[in-house]
Amino acid sequence: MSQRPKGFVINLAASPQRLDSAKAELDTAQIEAVRVDAFDGREIDLAQFAPYDDRKARRFMGRSMTQGEVGCYVSHQRAAAAFLESGDELGFVFEDDIALEPTFRTVVPKLIEWLRPRTDWHCVNLGATRLKITSPMAEVAGVPLLRAHYFPMLAHALIWNPAGAEAFLAASEPIFCPADNMLRQVLTRSDMGLATAQSLVTAGRFDSDISARSGGNRGQYRRSPLYGLRKQRRLLHEKAMAFAHKLSHR
Repeated sequence: MSQRPKGFVINLAASPQRLDSAKAELDTAQIEAVRVDAFDGREIDLAQFAPYDDRKARRFMGRSMTQGEVGCYVSHQRAAAAFLESGDELGFVFEDDIALEPTFRTVVPKLIEWLRPRTDWHCVNLGATRLKITSPMAEVAGVPLLRAHYFPMLAHALIWNPAGAEAFLAASEPIFCPADNMLRQVLTRSDMGLATAQSLVTAGRFDSDISARSGGNRGQYRRSPLYGLRKQRRLLHEKAMAFAHKLSHR
């Protein structure tokens, strides 16, 4: 790599030790850590928070969102915006409880070389643990890179290009679902999401202090009586889009 890429690290001001840990991880991979001020959803009244649409959340998710989920979501909006403001041609977004797998240091420089000249992608998920409905794209330093027609959940390690970050931000309000659900919505619809076949970044080194994990079992929060029906409808719609893209890809 001719210059160190930037890694935009989502971090609460009250958690400097988490930022130090993420910086140390990224430094070993020659990635410049840039702190993004995380949004603490625990301090807001969702009933008064204008970007959040509880009625739409209950229609789409079958339940209300937690304060932690909204905090995580806004933090990812801030990270995508910080990347765009940098003017870089690609950038990483990390949550601050990451640990890099040994393969990260060998695969990612080659992956960046592969991605830079291409326009047929918007976002790469480096930390997915469950991959469904994919097509092979390439093999990079021995690790398969997949077209993730059904974009995987978990958003602790992403690579954006400007077009992808802009598309995410354009679709990101009103807020009605967690950040990883919105990523799945946007990238499954566009079919511009990629993922490494094995996770290059793990998360959970610390107890989460901005995300849904801090709010207990998010799936149980203010459930609608139609929760199960709405969840299945959402999943069927997303998978139908993904399978259509997979057939077209072939």
